[in-house]
Amino acid sequence: MAAEPTKHEISLRRTGGSGPNAQWQWEVLSEGRVLKKGTALGEEHKAYATARKVSEKLAKG
Repeated sequence: MAAEPTKHEISLRRTGGSGPNAQWQWEVLSEGRVLKKGTALGEEHKAYATARKVSEKLAKG
């Protein structure tokens, strides 16, 4: 029987700037608890991609 992959929620919040100079704070959440958090600089989709990669690494173990 294969284990269910862990689903993580990603939260993004812009903390300053705009466009390519935007500053983002991201959090990877599981059941309402923060597993990992960090910052990213750039457009929203790049900040989300950074958080998604961290989420995938956490899910693998």
